Amino acid sequence: MIVWFAWAGYVLGYAALVAGAVALDNRARAKAVAEALARYEAGKPDPVDAVPDDDLRLGITRIAVLVQGDGEAHSAFWTVIIDMVARGILKPGTTYDGKPTLERSAGSRRRPAPDASDMEQEIWSLAYSKNPASVAPHSVTYPIAQNLFAEGYLRGRGVFVDFKAPRPVWPWTVAALSLPLAALVVFLFLHWRYAPVAGWTALAMIVVAWALTMPGDVSPEALRLPVLTERGEEAVRQARARHAHLDPAKRTEPYAPEEAAAAYAVFGQDAYHHFAAHMPGFSAAVDEGIGERRRNAAAEERLRTWNTFNG
Repeated sequence: MIVWFAWAGYVLGYAALVAGAVALDNRARAKAVAEALARYEAGKPDPVDAVPDDDLRLGITRIAVLVQGDGEAHSAFWTVIIDMVARGILKPGTTYDGKPTLERSAGSRRRPAPDASDMEQEIWSLAYSKNPASVAPHSVTYPIAQNLFAEGYLRGRGVFVDFKAPRPVWPWTVAALSLPLAALVVFLFLHWRYAPVAGWTALAMIVVAWALTMPGDVSPEALRLPVLTERGEEAVRQARARHAHLDPAKRTEPYAPEEAAAAYAVFGQDAYHHFAAHMPGFSAAVDEGIGERRRNAAAEERLRTWNTFNG
């Protein structure tokens, strides 16, 4: 019995040693991360240096991408769709088989202006033969995010604050001590009755030592930078201040034709629901278009799987 108490004390002592080393290492890393963040914050540009009215220069479609904030551009697609419906260029309707859709409005005046954006022109062309809401947004909007990256409003998703991890002195020290400690446990419990337990204990200590020498996270998640750069964040602040009166939480009346796109770009889904509530048939047409896109994507995936399976 005394031998087993001695063995348990030995194991618990080693476990406490490992836990202490890991805790000290985590404290050192947390301090290094905090210092790296402080250096980054100190080096950020002063907001007073921001370009005045930068949101107006960008336009509401690109502001929608910045407000979305993840580097994707599907919000720009829906901003243009809502704008075209609000201005009467597109309208909710039904297909020949009774399904809700978005379609071109009749009349020569109900069409994009000659200087309309390429995206608006493309959506107008698509509406000739299909519900434009069924189109994959990235197929129309991909150049927008690329341009925002190039102009310094967006950064890559895997960008981190510069960080040099401190040397894991304590884990390495305990790892170095683990080998002689493993040899010691074998020596102390060398009697044949305890040899298997001593062997497994020593093996476990060697595995722990190996784990302690493994490198930690080179770029901690806390140091991941947002996709929006400081310049992008400032443009979003300008847009939100400029269009604060369009906040659907503070508004009961419908959006004017020139307000709808800006409202969606800045306030997202809340503004979408406010707009749809005052535009009969719009939400049903969009839902049908999204459903059609998903059905088509699922059918393509099944066909791809079938072709792969059958060579």
